[in-house]
Amino acid sequence: MMSYILLKTIPQHLMGNVILAASMLYLSCLHLHRQIYHTADYTLDITGPLMVITQRVTSLAYTLQDSVAHNEINSNSTSKSNDIRVMKIPSPLEYFAFTLAFQTLMCGPVVFYTDYIKFIEGPRVNETDKDKQGAEPSPRRAVFYKVVGSVAAAVLYLTLAKKYSLSVLEELNDPTSEVSRSWSALYLLWYAHLCVLVVRCKYYHAWLLSEAICNNSGMGFNGYDNDGEPKWDKMSNIDVFGFEFAQNFRMGLASWNKNTNAWLRNVAYERGGAAWRTARVYALSAVWHGFYPGYYLTFFAGGIFTVAARKMRAIVRPLFLGSRPTKIFYDFLTLITTRVAMTYATVPFVLLQLGPSLAFYGKLYYSLHFIAVGALLLPGKSKRSSSVQSHEHPNISLKTASDCMPKENGETSNKLKIS
Repeated sequence: MMSYILLKTIPQHLMGNVILAASMLYLSCLHLHRQIYHTADYTLDITGPLMVITQRVTSLAYTLQDSVAHNEINSNSTSKSNDIRVMKIPSPLEYFAFTLAFQTLMCGPVVFYTDYIKFIEGPRVNETDKDKQGAEPSPRRAVFYKVVGSVAAAVLYLTLAKKYSLSVLEELNDPTSEVSRSWSALYLLWYAHLCVLVVRCKYYHAWLLSEAICNNSGMGFNGYDNDGEPKWDKMSNIDVFGFEFAQNFRMGLASWNKNTNAWLRNVAYERGGAAWRTARVYALSAVWHGFYPGYYLTFFAGGIFTVAARKMRAIVRPLFLGSRPTKIFYDFLTLITTRVAMTYATVPFVLLQLGPSLAFYGKLYYSLHFIAVGALLLPGKSKRSSSVQSHEHPNISLKTASDCMPKENGETSNKLKIS
């Protein structure tokens, strides 16, 4: 309601900026309330759904703001034609139906207003495609696979959660614990990797189930592939295999919480000077998640890892392209490196508290931080090459339940939004 009143009263060229500031302030108050009062005796937490609503109202506000200058930035849409712009403020019924749409309210993925209103008001299939294919496509196959994946993730979590518990990592803060006294750095990293994998299974379960719900209601159709098969990936929030087998940090981030990254690109990455794009994205994502210290340790590490990995890739990768065996070895090496870096960066996110997070980094001697800083100090590439690399999108978002990534080598990657 607050955002709708602002839509009606704020000049259109300021809508996005004002509503983003107001929404983030309101969300931050709820995050602080949760952090202060959320104890074992208090379990009501509304920050997850509120984070999704924040994405919806701010993306709508920026779409309206951009329509003033005909600036087409809605990165979740595959078309850049005029029909993706919102030229007028929605009616109260349209607005509240959009912000409270049940399919994705609890854990995302965020749905953008133009996509939602097309789903509600018109045929879900483009008429040309519909005539070409003969009938409206069925989502049954897509729903089946996503439900199976969701159930598998839930079973994996229930099977391994007790065996690889985060409470063991929390003992790192106690110098007398067995973990602190006897575990080697290598074994600690392996155990942490399994712990974080188990935590990710929760999000795989929730996101795949939410996506199946969207598809089953008819939302999420994204045209046909080259073989004429219907694609139901417009509401896709996670590419499980793309994340688990990513060969670099950027690919991993591009496969995670994809629609939130579409939102981050819309409200942060594409706005303001190019020099601070990475910082804006990580700062907004961190505040959007809340104020636990672990979030900020993760996003700080993610920021420097993203820039350092981009620089190292530009320097090292050409050395391994001379033959197929060396390229295969490079791919394997980057796969292992990416998994280690992801685990190292995200452990504080799941631990939340400062003490155990710093103890974890201390047990590993802050090694990856020093390596990343060292990579940043390496001589840069030529100006022309750097301009090409600058288009790689650095988004990361880990929390709820929040696209199209920038182009690399002439192709658009639809791979990158946990709670």
